[in-house]
Amino acid sequence: MAKSLYLIDGHYQIYRAFYGLSQPLTSPTGEPTAATHVFFSMLFSLIRNRRPDYLAMVMDVSDETVFRKDIDANYKAHRDPPPEALSLQADRIVSIVEALGMPIFRVPGYEADDLMATIAAKLKSDDVDVYLVSKDKDLEQLISDRVRLYDSAKDVVIDENALLMTKGYRPQQAVEVQTLVGDSTDNIPGVQGVGIKTAVKLIGEYGSARAVLDNADKLTPKLAERVRAFASQIDFTRQLVTLTPEVPCDFELSQCAVGRFNPPAAKPSFRELGMNRLAEQLDVLSMELGLAGSPEGFPLHAVADGGGRDAGLALGEISRAEAGRSVAPVPHAETPKSANTARSDEAFMRVSAPAGDYVLVDTAEAFERFISQLCRQTAFAFDTETTSIRPVDAKLVGLSFSWRAGEAFYLPFRATMGRVLPIDLVIENLKPIFENPQVGKIGHHIKYDVLVLRQHGIETAGIAFDTLIASFVLDPVRRSYGLDALAQGLLGLDMIPITDLIGKGRNQITMDEVDPVRVCEYACCDADFTLRLHDIFAQQLSGGPYEPLFRETEMPLVEVLAEMEHNGIALDTHLLREIGLKLGDRLVELTREVHAAAGRAFNLDSPQQLSTILFDDLGFSVVRKTKTGRSTDADTLEALAAQSEHPVPKLVLEYRELSKLKNTYVDTLPSMVSRRTGRVHASFHQTGAVTGRLSSSDPNLQNIPIRTETGKQIRQAFVAGSPDHVLLAADYSQIELRILAHFSQDRALLDAFESGQDIHRTVAAQVNGVPLEEVTSAQRSAAKAVNFGIIYGQTPFGLAKTLAVPVGEAKAFIDTYFLRYPGIRMFIDDCVAEARKNGFAQTILGRRRPIPELHSRNRGQVSFGERIAVNTVIQGSAADLIKRAMIDIHRAIKSGELSARMLLQVHDELVFEVLEKVVERESGLIREKMEQPIDMRVPLVADISWGRTWADAK
Repeated sequence: MAKSLYLIDGHYQIYRAFYGLSQPLTSPTGEPTAATHVFFSMLFSLIRNRRPDYLAMVMDVSDETVFRKDIDANYKAHRDPPPEALSLQADRIVSIVEALGMPIFRVPGYEADDLMATIAAKLKSDDVDVYLVSKDKDLEQLISDRVRLYDSAKDVVIDENALLMTKGYRPQQAVEVQTLVGDSTDNIPGVQGVGIKTAVKLIGEYGSARAVLDNADKLTPKLAERVRAFASQIDFTRQLVTLTPEVPCDFELSQCAVGRFNPPAAKPSFRELGMNRLAEQLDVLSMELGLAGSPEGFPLHAVADGGGRDAGLALGEISRAEAGRSVAPVPHAETPKSANTARSDEAFMRVSAPAGDYVLVDTAEAFERFISQLCRQTAFAFDTETTSIRPVDAKLVGLSFSWRAGEAFYLPFRATMGRVLPIDLVIENLKPIFENPQVGKIGHHIKYDVLVLRQHGIETAGIAFDTLIASFVLDPVRRSYGLDALAQGLLGLDMIPITDLIGKGRNQITMDEVDPVRVCEYACCDADFTLRLHDIFAQQLSGGPYEPLFRETEMPLVEVLAEMEHNGIALDTHLLREIGLKLGDRLVELTREVHAAAGRAFNLDSPQQLSTILFDDLGFSVVRKTKTGRSTDADTLEALAAQSEHPVPKLVLEYRELSKLKNTYVDTLPSMVSRRTGRVHASFHQTGAVTGRLSSSDPNLQNIPIRTETGKQIRQAFVAGSPDHVLLAADYSQIELRILAHFSQDRALLDAFESGQDIHRTVAAQVNGVPLEEVTSAQRSAAKAVNFGIIYGQTPFGLAKTLAVPVGEAKAFIDTYFLRYPGIRMFIDDCVAEARKNGFAQTILGRRRPIPELHSRNRGQVSFGERIAVNTVIQGSAADLIKRAMIDIHRAIKSGELSARMLLQVHDELVFEVLEKVVERESGLIREKMEQPIDMRVPLVADISWGRTWADAK
């Protein structure tokens, strides 16, 4: 497989970062930092998302001898100097990039574009794919089968086909088109009055700019006159727009190896600028540069430790396990020793470690002694070392254990050097201990470890404490819940970077290639520090307000989510390919329709070009301005579509939606299917939202639209895994409004739910003073908007925008609403008052969210805090309820009461795989569990349906 080199167009990305954030940011000393923040957020995302083998930045040099000025002295003569804040941040960005160890290539007298052309040419015969991180049109001429542009803002690759689809010409024609158009920004002359659309048409017909001139007599008289007038300039314009691949530069690909970078070296700069979050990301980035089992194409072959670093409940009275277990004799398997694996005569080989007393268990004698001690423990912390961050595909490299602070053991199973234990016999002895529910298991992100062990035949029971979850419950707004951050912040101890073991770059090795003696300290720290954090968090939780939530909801949910992730869901990849082809055709069609409606071709993905079309060519009124210019975001396009019958805004909205779904789901989902199981195994996260709502990743299931046709088609690709099964979807009906009724105790709202009425129609009848049967659809829609808007603090202005009515009319509706439902007004006021008094808002199960914004001097922040207070109570309580329902259903499945398999959780919906012949019975049991998770003042209702696909079950 070809390696990948990403060349960042430095000045382009810095300019884009400078104008890309409307909110001004400054360091503690007043230095502007917005562009710096945006640039490095982009850089870190690029490394994570694209997994480059090689990475470098290319920049211009401020030099008056730029060779194009020898062609035309007026080249770029009209450009204004950059703002001082931009220049200051550009220098800062360069210094931090250099500190990271990422090379920056610059050649006096030449521009970055020419240098990129030269580097691409140098690598033409190498097995390297070059990605130019820029959307600069001047680089389009370099696109080939080995060179592509990469739009970092949208995570989109622009290849030959994409260029043709979006702009209507091929890379070989880019210079010809640009020759006719010129570039007013750089003071490059072109044919007067000829824009992109005309130039594309002319080049498509005649092949080159010179051929257009030679065929001027075939053009309209006016155009022919302008083309002939351009004749004297055509040659040097073509020279100006053509990039040279012959820049004299000393480029060595090996200099750009990502593994040579040193992210922690940039920490002091980020700390100085007050960018603590970016500084914290550097440690995570170091781990990710050594990641194994990552998406196909990731060049670095390091192995992650079992997920614990990246990502309580007091153990209580756990009865002591009996020690009388038989231990099978365990011979050791020996591979050639490395030089540093000197043996000790003791049964245990102790590894010198500043953090604790750590033991390498790699002989039969050591293992027998270890297992005899483990059998006597009532609880222990453990961690896995693996070959992949995807637990469903991970192989176990080793296990670490700790049951006393400062002491830990490491058992190696897989290594190319040193001694290892035979994994089958070790698993045979560990299995009864891990599966004993009376022995408490402690971990950090323990769900990952449980899943890994399950792939090796161990069904872990007694999952007692997860320090990741404990830290989140105790402090839901903490910046990081990673083991590294918690150990450093709470224990004052630094973890061992994984790169210390496996190195960096192309020469990295996997964890099973590291001598177990070296892995021992690294792995033991994970188990030991997790145990120490458990002791801290268990004390903080014990007897406090957070303990019931942690004990009764969050920890039992870990097992539920592990089961869901293990189950996965089947995917119809053939259908997705068909959908992808149709979406591709529709995107091409939409591009043509937009171009026709706009009167000329332009890049639909360019906000600047779209802005010109909308506000200059078509004459739309500007809705909103940002620092980058006139906004063309979704809200703006929706407003323009509502104001006019002109098709362009509506068509562009459709184009953006379809493009996003195609790139995010249709084209990506097939690559997420596990080769081992043939199913997609999404990850579900308990710490993803401060309200307590679950989030998901790989894939993110929350963002698949429910009501659009394309969203339904994507759901159609999620299928039952066998012909005799169906997918069953159970969705809470209006759960947030029911929670609102529960808390507000508003009599009219309670009565409406208790009588099973259509709540929106009932509210509409109440507010408008008409009988139920006379409520119009418009009145019901308005009531529905207010019902849901109340939860999110909707203002009269927001309602007016939603309903397309005057603000005064919207305000009157809201005022009447509160008159009819005074309990709701009182509930909202009480929520805010309680949060202001206590400093936090609280959900139905006692989840607390700090809201310091309520004490801000900024009125906007106070208003934001008021909305958070209400939203936390309502949305957080909805999250609590569905979690409790999931736990109840999972227990019914484990007990044999239900045979269904729980697969997905999305918002207020659960998806199951059920044997079709028992689906009627199972649906009734699932409904019962969902509608009775806790006592409520209003009845909960779960809508249930099923079918062969997820879409059929909706």
